[in-house]
Amino acid sequence: MVVTVLGLAVAAAVSAPGASADTLSSKRAQAKAAEAHLTALQNEAERRIEAYDAVHQKFVNTRSALRLNRQSLRVAQANLKAAEQRLEASLTETYKNGGADALSYLLAARSIGELVDQMQVMQRVNGINKTLLNQVTHYRSEIQDRQTLLAKQLKTVRAQQAASARAKADVLAALAHQKSYIENLKASIQRIIHEREAAAARAAQTVVSSGLGDIPAPPSSTLGGQAVAIAEQYLGVPYVWGGASPAGFDCSGLVMYVYAQLGVSLPHNAAAQYSVLPHVPTSDLEPGDLVFFYGLGHVGIYIGDGMMIHAPHTGTVVQISSIAGEGGIAGVARVPG
Repeated sequence: MVVTVLGLAVAAAVSAPGASADTLSSKRAQAKAAEAHLTALQNEAERRIEAYDAVHQKFVNTRSALRLNRQSLRVAQANLKAAEQRLEASLTETYKNGGADALSYLLAARSIGELVDQMQVMQRVNGINKTLLNQVTHYRSEIQDRQTLLAKQLKTVRAQQAASARAKADVLAALAHQKSYIENLKASIQRIIHEREAAAARAAQTVVSSGLGDIPAPPSSTLGGQAVAIAEQYLGVPYVWGGASPAGFDCSGLVMYVYAQLGVSLPHNAAAQYSVLPHVPTSDLEPGDLVFFYGLGHVGIYIGDGMMIHAPHTGTVVQISSIAGEGGIAGVARVPG
């Protein structure tokens, strides 16, 4: 039953839905489920290895008992041989003393074993050496019992060991298969991430190339022009919510970082930036001005000719866009200088 359940778990992990197999979220969900199956397999592997070790120890103990049994068997065989020799000597002595019945039984027997069987009859007739006969009978019975027990013990312990070894091998194979499956999933996830990053970089490069050629460079003599020149250095940097460094920017983080390079301290919040700066009309826009959208929820740095640099949202990069594409300006602020 345990093998069946584990088999179904592995099969379920391997046969995940194909419709969304190439999506990052789907791969991550598969990886999470596969990790759970791996944990179950590891726990089962530990239990089966412990069971195998216990059976193996029992096998070792049984082999030790078998060695003692074989020693006892050899002793019994030696005792039987000695008893048969004494019985033979006793019968010979009886014959020499004129025991006619003993002679007839001795001549009729084809082996010492058959002789023992016939002696059971003979002892009732003439009472010949009952002690020796009992010894021979006892040793013969002991030898037969020990041989039967020996064969039974060997058969049992070998079957137990073989079954436990198969169970151990099965779960270890399933464990190796599941680990390989998880490694493939992780590689697939990394491949998707790299493809997305490469696509974002290509998209950013396209935006940068198409935008910069059409927009005149702002005058570097003004504070706003210097801010634009600094911001352009970070085109293509990924959007990171709460980011305010070249490792990743959000919209207000980009503005704060750029003007910090020029000695101007601004808060890390678009609405707060608007509230602490002088406001100017839209018709008076200059390079370096801050342009706000969506009820002061988003901000970009104006670079001229109706364009701005900004960090739009998750999944994008710092890029140049038209201010007309943001759905209406909520306000404009200028950094004095």
